[in-house]
Amino acid sequence: MAAKTKWNFEAEYITGCNCDWGCPCNFNARPTQGNCLGFGAWQITRGVFGATQLDGVRFADAWYFPKLVEQGNATTRLYIDTAATPEQRQAIEEIHSGRHGGGIFEVFAPLIKTRYPTKLANIDFHFDGAQSWFRVDATIQVTSDTIKYPDGTVITPRLVLPHGIEFKEALATNATNWWMRDEELLGHYENKYCAVAIVKFSEQGCIG
Repeated sequence: MAAKTKWNFEAEYITGCNCDWGCPCNFNARPTQGNCLGFGAWQITRGVFGATQLDGVRFADAWYFPKLVEQGNATTRLYIDTAATPEQRQAIEEIHSGRHGGGIFEVFAPLIKTRYPTKLANIDFHFDGAQSWFRVDATIQVTSDTIKYPDGTVITPRLVLPHGIEFKEALATNATNWWMRDEELLGHYENKYCAVAIVKFSEQGCIG
């Protein structure tokens, strides 16, 4: 096996799926609908992969697990913003492959059955707490907002997961409207699970 490349990054992160608020998978429970159609988007504020600087790179992914996540047979696609250089694109592909460690990237890698070719896309990314959002061309769009009680009271629950493979602490939000349409990665949902966080990763995993 080839030696792992040392890397690390800190990024603004938006994630969500077709589960109800909070996502049972975060607590080792069954997904709300028995499967998982989800997304993640990262805007790197600072980072390196070997000698390649990653500051400012945006990338996203989509995935579908037909049953429980741990049962695998997943389908996924990686999207990298067109502003990334060829060297940065290669670095993000290597990180996403899981071959160089890295928390969720390493854990998900052996569970993937179908990995569509990487797409270069225009990724718009806006990170503003519960009001964060992102868009990947005409393929994925996610809009988030605060979680509210029926009487309109706003709440700001936080997910604290010391063992977390994608974040250690995040603000739980409401994906008021999200959709994706790419090959078999198809879905359109309202008022589902979303979370936003500042994350830190390295070849050692999710470290913050």
